[in-house]
Amino acid sequence: MPSVSIILPVYNGMRYLEQCVNSVLNQSYKSFEFLIIDDCSTDNSYFFLQSLKDTRIRLYQNEQNKGLFYNLNFLIKESASPIIKLWSQDDVMNPGCIEEIINFHQLHPEIGFSYTGRDHIDADGYKLLLNKPDHTPAVISTALHTRIACITGSIAGNIANVAITKAAIDKVGYFNEQMKISGDFDMWVRIAEYFEVGFINKPLIQLRNHQGQLSNQKKYFIYHLKEDMEVYRYLFSYATLAQKKEGMRLLRSQKLLFYYTLMLKEAARGRIKQAFDFFRIIAQFDNIFILTFFYIKHRVLKIKPVFN
Repeated sequence: MPSVSIILPVYNGMRYLEQCVNSVLNQSYKSFEFLIIDDCSTDNSYFFLQSLKDTRIRLYQNEQNKGLFYNLNFLIKESASPIIKLWSQDDVMNPGCIEEIINFHQLHPEIGFSYTGRDHIDADGYKLLLNKPDHTPAVISTALHTRIACITGSIAGNIANVAITKAAIDKVGYFNEQMKISGDFDMWVRIAEYFEVGFINKPLIQLRNHQGQLSNQKKYFIYHLKEDMEVYRYLFSYATLAQKKEGMRLLRSQKLLFYYTLMLKEAARGRIKQAFDFFRIIAQFDNIFILTFFYIKHRVLKIKPVFN
């Protein structure tokens, strides 16, 4: 049995796919299986994948487009390892990435998933931001994860720097395939209810930022809001009363404030239906008058929120 399964969903990824795949095949740690599924690409992605001869690769293809979270679930079910490294077609693994992850999970067998530091690169591969200093501990408790989630949302920020244990999947189930955007955030919150979370404070991947990414497209922000609120409802279902109280303060100073501001911008542009959609979802989750107070405090009066 390989020590780790690396899983890669692909859809029209040919621009970066060869570099992405080669960064996996050239890892210093060699004992892994590499599961790839093509989600009905219309470019040359599948033809390139078929040309790969490495025996560690298992290649699948959907007959119709299924979406990210279906594909992750499919590959997880096909995997044979206790650790599953999620991977993305746009990004680059540094050569020691898998070795560092294996060593970390051996050192911390209690964690349900780990995430790593990352460097950011642009569409052409030029580094945008160095890995910022991060004082998050190596092992994150359920309580600390709850607090971080209320400040940042998804603790990992993406799927490409995450490795999940099979034990965690067996406990909480698979990704929610009904979600378009926040299925990863939902998964981390469900795992963190029962397991501690690991943080490898090293930039082990190069995360590519480009305009074609789904998360960068403004038309999908309403899905962000709707699905994030669903995740926070679940998070608060197992948080203590004190954690929930602090969490609402943090949300009102950050995430909810972001969506409230988007609502106002939509209204200012005359997009009344879109503004009302934001209003309806926000009002179902929080008191709109309290949130208006936070908007005036932080956006109008420019009082910086405190997260310490």
